[in-house]
Amino acid sequence: MTVKFFLLNIIIILFINCAAQGPASGGPPDTVGPILISVQPPNQTLEIALDQKITLSFNELLDPISIPASITIEEDYKLKVRGRRIIIIPDNNWPINHALNINLSRKIRDYQKNIMVAPIQLVYSTGTKILDGHISGNIEGYYSEKIIGVGLFNWPIHDSSMVIRKIEADEKGFFKFEFIDYGKYTLG
Repeated sequence: MTVKFFLLNIIIILFINCAAQGPASGGPPDTVGPILISVQPPNQTLEIALDQKITLSFNELLDPISIPASITIEEDYKLKVRGRRIIIIPDNNWPINHALNINLSRKIRDYQKNIMVAPIQLVYSTGTKILDGHISGNIEGYYSEKIIGVGLFNWPIHDSSMVIRKIEADEKGFFKFEFIDYGKYTLG
């Protein structure tokens, strides 16, 4: 009886290991990039726990290779990619009484190499306040095949000016800096 049981286990293991890993084939071609369908906790949540995990769920499987270089956070963090989900975990803890800005690049893609239509900006706070200023615009003569970055600088600009924040335009050239303080800025 043990020999039959052993052979059955080997056959099952071989069958499972031979199954295709990745997206299913067939049907119409996939030409649309991943779409964010939910965020936990919701965007703009106040007083998150210092060890709060942030989970982003998409409508399709993500290419895990495209994720690490496509997420920008000012704080140290760890990243887990699980199929359709991205989980962002603080390296130690998020800073106390601080806004946490998360920028997701359009370069996040699915297994068919389709990138996202627009970048995503999320903000959380371990305190009781989130800045509510924004600046938006549209790039004239924009070609959707290229990803264009827009930098935000304090005004007046100097030789030593540093970019405050950088975002990308969407596939139609529209951009929006969200969750910024009121003041004078210039774009580049």
